[in-house]
Amino acid sequence: MDSEELKGWLDMWEGNYLPWQLSFVHQAIEQQAEILMTSPEANSKIFVPLCGKTLDIKFLADLGNDVVGVEASEIAVKDFFTEHNIEYTTEDVPSVKGKLFQSNDHKIKIYCCDLFLFSADIESGFSGIWDRGAYDAMLPEDRERYTRVIKTLVHPGIGYLLEMPDRDLDKGPPFCVPVDVVEKDFGPGCSVVKLLEVTKNPPDFKTVSDLKGVNVFRLSFQQRQSLNQTKV
Repeated sequence: MDSEELKGWLDMWEGNYLPWQLSFVHQAIEQQAEILMTSPEANSKIFVPLCGKTLDIKFLADLGNDVVGVEASEIAVKDFFTEHNIEYTTEDVPSVKGKLFQSNDHKIKIYCCDLFLFSADIESGFSGIWDRGAYDAMLPEDRERYTRVIKTLVHPGIGYLLEMPDRDLDKGPPFCVPVDVVEKDFGPGCSVVKLLEVTKNPPDFKTVSDLKGVNVFRLSFQQRQSLNQTKV
């Protein structure tokens, strides 16, 4: 991530300013978790980019899934394990210039690193991706870098849930990205449909004046994505 953007993110964790943090499991995960668990090509293994300390990780692991997160803030990662009383180990991962925090039962892994250094070379075989606050947090000039990472992980049949704010297109982050742009960013074979409107939001939801609502979309892939595909 851009160094200034990354510093801003880390400063928010340092200052404990977490307006996006939910004190409950996300509505989409509570109601539609099976979408992330039923790929015909992969066992129940779910990827959560820019995961913070979301309660969704433990919820998904308790359902029997392996869960892999990526998070830049070590404060967030340590808070997750501490707040859930989960014993964990740490190890350096030179390939991502960061660390791996892993629960002792190996059901939960969180890589503390720059998301742009992650790829299928680090972890693969995902049945689902839960994208809340990752794609829509990217500056427009960074979205292609983000989707290049994600394209190494997706395959036909993967379950992909994407949260998106409904707000003015020139405001953000988080940014509202039109469906046709999402499909273009993720490449040929990607289709996007609205799954649900979120009705349970964090307390600071109404402080964003132009925010009309929050929706969750389901992305489907009809073919394997290629890093060499040219965007039109």
